[in-house]
Amino acid sequence: MRKINIGVVGPGDSVDLIQEVAGEYRDRMTVTGYIYEEASEVPEIVAKNDANVDMWIFSGKVPYRYALAGKTSVKPKLYMPHTGTSIYRVLLYLLKGQIPIGGMSFDTFSRQEIIETFDDADTPLPTIYVNDYDGVVAASELTTFHLDLWRKGKTQVAVTCFYATYQELKKHGVTAFRIWPTKSNIRSILDLAVSKADALISKAGQIAIQHIAIDEYDDFRRVASSGYAVLKVELQLQEILLNYAEKVKGSIVMQGNGRFTIYSTRGAVEEITRGFNVMPLVAEIGRRLSISASGGIGFGDTAYSADENATIALGLAKRKGKSHWMAVLDDKTVVGPLNSDLQMTYSIRSETVDGLALAKKLNISWTTLNKLIAVFAKIEGGAIGAEVLAQHLSMTERSARRLLGTLVRHGMASETGEEYRGAGRPRKMYRIEVQKIKA
Repeated sequence: MRKINIGVVGPGDSVDLIQEVAGEYRDRMTVTGYIYEEASEVPEIVAKNDANVDMWIFSGKVPYRYALAGKTSVKPKLYMPHTGTSIYRVLLYLLKGQIPIGGMSFDTFSRQEIIETFDDADTPLPTIYVNDYDGVVAASELTTFHLDLWRKGKTQVAVTCFYATYQELKKHGVTAFRIWPTKSNIRSILDLAVSKADALISKAGQIAIQHIAIDEYDDFRRVASSGYAVLKVELQLQEILLNYAEKVKGSIVMQGNGRFTIYSTRGAVEEITRGFNVMPLVAEIGRRLSISASGGIGFGDTAYSADENATIALGLAKRKGKSHWMAVLDDKTVVGPLNSDLQMTYSIRSETVDGLALAKKLNISWTTLNKLIAVFAKIEGGAIGAEVLAQHLSMTERSARRLLGTLVRHGMASETGEEYRGAGRPRKMYRIEVQKIKA
C-alpha cells in the first residue's frame, strides 16, 4: 500500500512536534512541514504546495480556518485540537513555580473547557477572561485582547495558542504561556488521517462513467444545413472530449446521436473538477462550439452501478436546462450543477419512514425534500424568496410560493418581510426553521 503524503502547516515548534510524533507512522505516511510566521500566509502555502500532498494537517483551528477561507485546495483537511488537557502543562508550571495565578486570559479554548480543566485538576478557578473566537482571527487581535487585560491589572497570566501572540506578550513582560497539542492529541489526528486516507484511496479507485449529450440534439439536426454539418460539430465535440479524457486518464466511446461516454476513475475526476466544484468542459465547449452539451457523472464499485448513476445524473442535468453537469456518487448523493452558484449536495435515496412521511405531508417528493434542506442549509439561516427557491429546485415560481406557504402553515417557516426590487410588487421573504424540517 502506498504511503500518503501529508502536509503539516503551523509555527516551527508545532510542526517539529507533529513531525516527531509522525515518525511513529513512517510506514504509512510521508510528512512534509510548512512553517509560517503569520497564519495569514496559510492560503498561499496551501496553493503553492497542494499538488505535492494528499491531505493537509494544521497545527490548530486558526490556520485551518485560513485554509478554508482561502479555498485554494479541495483536499481533506484536519487540525490539531487544543483540548483542556493542553492546559495541564500550564497549571503544572504555575504550581511548581509557585507563581500567583490571579486573573488569567485565554484564547481559543471555550470557557467550559477551562472551568472543567481546573475542576479536574482540583485547582481553585481564578478570574478568567476568554476570547473563544469563531472563524479567521489575526494574531494582533489576540495580542491586543491579552495585553489590554494585563495593562488594566485584570490579569497576571496570559495563555495563548498563537506563537506570534506569545512572542509579542513576552516582549511586553507579560507572564505568558504558549499552548501546543499534546502528543496524544497528535496521535489521535494522525490515526484519523490514516483512516481517512484508506477511505480516500478506496474511493479514488471507483469506476467513473460520464455520459455527455448535445442539448436538444433533434432540433440541432433539423436546423443544420446538412448531415455533414452535424457530423462536423460532433467531431469537434469529440476532439474536446478526447483532450478531457486524456486528462482524466480515461477512454471515450462515441455512442451516436450526439452522445458520448467517458470511462475513468473517481480520483482522476475529483482532481480535474476540484472536488466536484467545477467542470472545465463547460467553458471550452461554449467557447469553441455553436452548440451546448450537458453531462452526467456517475461513480460506483461496479460498471453497472456507475453507469446507472451517470444516467441519473444526466437526466437531472437535462432537467436543469442546457450546459449543466451533475454528479451522482456511489451512495446516491447528488452534487451539482457543477460550475454554478446554485450548486447543492443532496440525497436521492429514501432512507427513513419519518422522512417519507414529512415529504407526503408537504406534498413533495423525497428528493425535493432533500434538495429543500440543502438549499436552506446553504443560505445559513438567511431569508429566501420564491424566485430564488424556484431556481434552486428547478420549479416554477408559483410552485415555490405554494411550497413556502405550506411550510408556513406547518410552522416550519415564517414571513420575515418584503424585498423591493424597483418596479412591481414587493416580494415576500421567508425564514426557514431547518431543524424542524429535519426533525
